[in-house]
Amino acid sequence: MSHRPWPFLVMAISILLLACSSAPPSKDSNPRYTDAINSLKSSDFSGALSNLDKAIKAAPNETVRQQAVVLRVALVTALAEANKQMAEAYAIGARQPAAQAHTGPFYNMRSDYYNAAHSYLMDAMQTTMNQRAKLSGDTMPLQVSFPGFTGSNPGLNKIKSGQFVSDSERMSTELQEDRNAFAVVLSAIGGAGQDPDKGQQVYSSGKVDIDPRVYLVELSNRFLQTGAMFDFRGANKPDGLRTVNEVVRGNLDAAQKLLAAKPNKDLEARVKKIQTDCDKTLKKTTT
Repeated sequence: MSHRPWPFLVMAISILLLACSSAPPSKDSNPRYTDAINSLKSSDFSGALSNLDKAIKAAPNETVRQQAVVLRVALVTALAEANKQMAEAYAIGARQPAAQAHTGPFYNMRSDYYNAAHSYLMDAMQTTMNQRAKLSGDTMPLQVSFPGFTGSNPGLNKIKSGQFVSDSERMSTELQEDRNAFAVVLSAIGGAGQDPDKGQQVYSSGKVDIDPRVYLVELSNRFLQTGAMFDFRGANKPDGLRTVNEVVRGNLDAAQKLLAAKPNKDLEARVKKIQTDCDKTLKKTTT
């Protein structure tokens, strides 16, 4: 008498399905972070920010989340500086003889770029404030494609000369300024100082271990440089200038705690110098 195979076949299929459902997760535990990295490769900074926000929310653990946060802070800090540079270019251009027929549009662009720089800077500083208490002596891994750095920006020089540029040329100029600023920030937090050529070498080796002490000091330095736009020679917002220096002062206090556990004379000297400058500015803006 022959046996019917169906019960055994059903059982085999059930076991196979169970095995598939309990298979280990994909190696890519945070696909949104991968999307962000790909966006950065194509210089889609807006897309990168959106994906980094999603990556932070979807991170499976603190290590993965921290990597996304570090990259996002670096990018937003860079975008703040890039927008400040664009604003200053239009401010300079508006005073040139060649801009007499379009000073109004130049000052409007100046205002728009200053507002964007303000927004990005406040974002970067708030995130750093939220992050600094969590920083320890452990390095923070970061792996990202280094942006194309040109140093010079012909479009920016054209605007400074008072020449009117089309929207497409302006956007191209803005994009290159974004790349340049991002390269500088990545170089700084990666331990390459203000040298993008050295920074490119550092990041080309793959994963970079970001020293949290360097991270806090270099971000603070960038915040102060961008925050100078609040001076009377720029946006003339003393409250904004005071806020930047207060945030930087807090960053440096956090950096000092890390330096107490792991001393570094060069970094300690830089911290003291920046603290002195902050105290002078805070004294001026509170009187």
